[in-house]
Formats: sequence, C-alpha cells, structure tokens
Amino acid sequence: MGEQKQVQAVWNEERRTLTLEGEPVLSYTLCWPRVEGAGLGGRWISRYYDHLAKSWRRRWEREVYWAACLELAGRRESARPFSPWQGSLTGETVLLRDGTLSLRFQGSELRGDGRTARVRWGDVWNIREGAPKPLRSLFSGEKGWKSRLWQALLRQGEARRQAGDCFLDGDWTEKARKARPLRDWCLTEEGVEVSLPQCSAAPAAEGCPTFSLSAPLAGDAREENPPRTGAG
Repeated sequence: MGEQKQVQAVWNEERRTLTLEGEPVLSYTLCWPRVEGAGLGGRWISRYYDHLAKSWRRRWEREVYWAACLELAGRRESARPFSPWQGSLTGETVLLRDGTLSLRFQGSELRGDGRTARVRWGDVWNIREGAPKPLRSLFSGEKGWKSRLWQALLRQGEARRQAGDCFLDGDWTEKARKARPLRDWCLTEEGVEVSLPQCSAAPAAEGCPTFSLSAPLAGDAREENPPRTGAG
C-alpha cells in the first residue's frame, strides 16, 4: 500500500496591478487555500475556495476597476493627484486537527476617499465530508450553549468598552445581536472566535471587533499539522 499523504492546507497567492493607459489604477493581493492529502472532501473544499477567489478577482477586475478608472479620469480633468486603489484578501490556517480545518480570512479595500473597508470571517470544515462544521457540534447536545456563548461575548465586549480597549457604540449589544456574529466563526486553540462586521456596532476605525469565547475542542489529540500562516 502507498504511503498515506499528510493533510495540509497550502495557500495560493496572486498579486496584480491593473492600469489605464500605463498608469496604475488598482493593485490587489488575493490568497486562497488548497487542501491536499484529504481525498474527495479536500477537493470539495478546494473547489469552494477556487470559486471564492474567482468571485473576489472578478469584483476587483470589473466593477471596482471601472470605478477607479472613473475617479482617475475625474482627477485628471481637475488636475488633482490620483492614488491607486488597493484590495486585499488574506487568510491563514488557524487549526488542523481531528479531521477539522479552521481558517481565518481578512479582506480590505482602500479607495480614493482614503477610507478602508474591512471584512473578517472564519470557516470551519469537516475535512472528510468536505462540508462546513456546525457550531453546535462542539457542544455535544449541551443545552443553552448558544446563550452561554452570547453572554460571554457581551461580557467581554462591555469590559473592553469600559476599559477603552475597543470603542463600541453605546447601544452596541442590540446592534451586535442584529449582526449575528456567531454565523461566521473560527475555531482556535482557545475556543470560538467571532467578529462583528465593520460599522455594525462600532466606528469604522475599529475595523471588525473580534472576540475569543471559551469552548471545548473536539477531541484531545495533537494537531495533525502546526498552524500555517498563509500569505498575508
């Protein structure tokens, strides 16, 4: 029998600068993972991220590029300087153990107004099935697990707000509930990590406020691979 391959997430990186009449208009960095040594499930996961990368690439090379070109033309007419727009999607492998793969992604766009739009989310996969891992699977039928996580998020956020560590809005708890941060979670060695969307419950300068919530990890085996940081 052949030697069994080790499961790993290998990160692709693509960098490109788009121009108009030779002048840089938009540059972007795009990173996405490929799961190797995991059979059909790994191929399904890899296919998903190939489509994700294609979607981000198409956005930057079409609508965002066209908008940047319009701004460049307008600034030329008024003899004002133009700064190329920038886009970025980076990611990293946070956890790979017991058939679970946890990834963290961060995206950003800097346009001509000088403000940066940010997004942050996590994906957790059952590698064998090639399917997302539901958050409830960490709690093995425990009652009230979602309420416990939510209360932990509220306590952590309020403590950070009062300490000045994170400038959350005064009514941030209600806004955070509407944002439903438990949907796009990430599994780390410390537990569940969730983020609030930019501007949903805090000023834009805060980016995507992130919270680490204690939760059990499935199994106690050692990692199949140490966490590997993707490009970016």
